[in-house]
Amino acid sequence: MDKLKAIQYFLAAAQSGSLSAAARQQGVTLQAVAKLVSALEAELGATLFQRGSRGLQLTADGAQYAEACAPLLAQLQAADDGLRQARQRPQGTLVVGGTPFLLQHCIVPALSDFHASFPDLTLDLRSVLHLEEAAAKDCDLLLLHGWFEAGAWVRRELPVMAQVTAATPDYWKRQGLPRHPRDLADHVCLSYRNPYGKLLDLWRYRQTGPQGEVIEEVVVRGWLNSNHRDNLLVLALSDGGVMRIAWATAQADLASGRLVPALLDWELMDPPPLAMYFRPAMRRTLRLRVFAEFVASLCAELAQLTDAKGQASVDGRPAWHLGNSRRASSWLSHR
Repeated sequence: MDKLKAIQYFLAAAQSGSLSAAARQQGVTLQAVAKLVSALEAELGATLFQRGSRGLQLTADGAQYAEACAPLLAQLQAADDGLRQARQRPQGTLVVGGTPFLLQHCIVPALSDFHASFPDLTLDLRSVLHLEEAAAKDCDLLLLHGWFEAGAWVRRELPVMAQVTAATPDYWKRQGLPRHPRDLADHVCLSYRNPYGKLLDLWRYRQTGPQGEVIEEVVVRGWLNSNHRDNLLVLALSDGGVMRIAWATAQADLASGRLVPALLDWELMDPPPLAMYFRPAMRRTLRLRVFAEFVASLCAELAQLTDAKGQASVDGRPAWHLGNSRRASSWLSHR
């Protein structure tokens, strides 16, 4: 007797209440189902069904056996499906939207290795800053910085990347290296305007010492603000000012000395959280799963590489983020 097949036929008959229905479901003859179910009963020494004018009814023994076998069969089916999917090659197109700075400096440089592993998968990258903008609706997966409400999307948190305060050596030589966050008030600081339209001109720092925790809040000023960090980076690299930047997105410039970090004994507060968003219907799609795991692994590596370069804790949505003011610094006068 093929016991596994006998159990499959038994459960199909139990669910449908009919040997004939079980046979149709399994794609075999009625005689095949009846023979294996009878053989199973003979081996167990128990009657699994009561056969009457109203069809099949599980006996007490049958109900107990069905309850025990159903999850085991489901686990076996899941194992089969998992191995089958693992042997498949993801194909088709995956539309990925994300913060341009993150895509350009973190994701794209690693895509050649990803493509070598999954050559049949096509990626379509889109610049998206906000979960609710029109371009996001055409994406299968999004990689975004910010405090967004997931809504109909599935949200997966990714490691936060440490930020540093940096400028070129020539800028620091000309203007002086800040020894304390308050010194930044006298510098040209390049501020980012976030996807909500709020200018991040309030730079908050934290330091823990013998006297406990100290927080410094500095309202910075500069002549260039932008909602694209690359614009700020280009000016910073041209000796034009100071910017706060994720270490992982400027590794080459920091490693080469083109940018020099300052205030490393202070933690830059309020780094925006990084998260992955995808459609619930795409959750089990192989092409989405392999790319999501690639991104999660890559971001974890980048976060670990930069742990020693700065702190990266997230305290929750900062108070200045709330409200309709166009500047983060406006919060200081309303708290």
